[in-house]
Amino acid sequence: MGIKDTVKAIIPNTLKYRIKRGLNQYYNRSMLKRYHQLSEGKQMHYPMGINLIGDIKAETGLGQSMRILAKILDENQIPFVVLQMNQPGNLARNQGDWDHKISEKAQYAINIIHINNSEWAESYLQFPEDVLLGRYNIAYWLWELEQLPKQWLPCIETIDEIWAPSEFICACYRQYTDKPVIKIPYSIHLKTPVEFDRMHFDLPEDVFLFLIMYDFKSISERKNPKGMVDAFCKAFAPEEANANKIGLIVKINHVESKQELNTLKEELQEYKHVYYITDNLSRKEVEALIASADVLVSLHRSEGFGLPLAEAMYLGTPVIATNWSATTEFMTDETACLVDYKMVLLDKQLGPYPAGSRWAEADISQAVKYMQQLYQDSAYYEQIKSAASYAIRDNLNYHLVGKLISSRLQEIHEFDKII
Repeated sequence: MGIKDTVKAIIPNTLKYRIKRGLNQYYNRSMLKRYHQLSEGKQMHYPMGINLIGDIKAETGLGQSMRILAKILDENQIPFVVLQMNQPGNLARNQGDWDHKISEKAQYAINIIHINNSEWAESYLQFPEDVLLGRYNIAYWLWELEQLPKQWLPCIETIDEIWAPSEFICACYRQYTDKPVIKIPYSIHLKTPVEFDRMHFDLPEDVFLFLIMYDFKSISERKNPKGMVDAFCKAFAPEEANANKIGLIVKINHVESKQELNTLKEELQEYKHVYYITDNLSRKEVEALIASADVLVSLHRSEGFGLPLAEAMYLGTPVIATNWSATTEFMTDETACLVDYKMVLLDKQLGPYPAGSRWAEADISQAVKYMQQLYQDSAYYEQIKSAASYAIRDNLNYHLVGKLISSRLQEIHEFDKII
């Protein structure tokens, strides 16, 4: 354990939150001061197009979000450049598909900024003045609950418009602003067949494999890995799973502490066919892993979009998912196994999620039944697989999303919001 980790470990959580609140207040004051100074500057003239700002090289959900938007702009011939801005933390940056679009300077009239609220104020202070001055600033913001933390509200003052990939997120932000809040969903288009097979991951060909995926940086309680493991154990006793070759893939990103992983391993120690993947995978490997699984399980407590679930559906991997939050916008009973839930309140702060917030607790017993049905009933399996793939390809494609973006850019231009 390094010095930084040691310091983190010995500081009580109450003190950590107090320090963080103090930093938030400082950054918010400095951010707003800079915003008002820039607002008084002279107007500039730039050609129409997009400066796409964020960490496009990072193998994170936010990085993938930015890459998807770059692909939509590219496919629809909307002029853009990328301004690479590294997220904080020790992240893998192995995604170079858009290196040819990276520019040292902003070139166009509109900024679309892929930086989450939690880092927005500090990042805003780091932007070169010419990136912000006289441009129309759109924040592409992700969030997973129905309300925002209060310390993030000042961020809204510094932007002209908000885009988000789901109506679930948009509804949240509309509570706090009269500025335009526009749903621009992700488009899903993956290369098929995928590049790697099970052998690439040392996975057996003859085992029926359920896949769970989560990221320690996304707060594992929200992804609910324990609930997914509990469902698997209740669906298939060790003797049955071992005899019938039924298994589980546990994919975890950014493992910093082994404690939670060891807890899962202890619970699953009687199962022969459990495979843990903790390496940071390339984008092609992630897609191949999803395609290699027989079923993707996500008993999430909330999702701002649920990108891996949409990708699984596209690839023909049936999905079992909690029937709440943004995933319901692209899932139906015909295209996924939707699990009932009850709403619960957080009794303590979890990462950015304040105590008193609501999220969903999936019905484990119903998830168990879906797991068993997908394993036992091949006709039902094929029905879900086919319907899901068709629905995603039909409703979340580059052409449709590109039309939404082009239409909105035209509205911005026509209303003289760009000088």
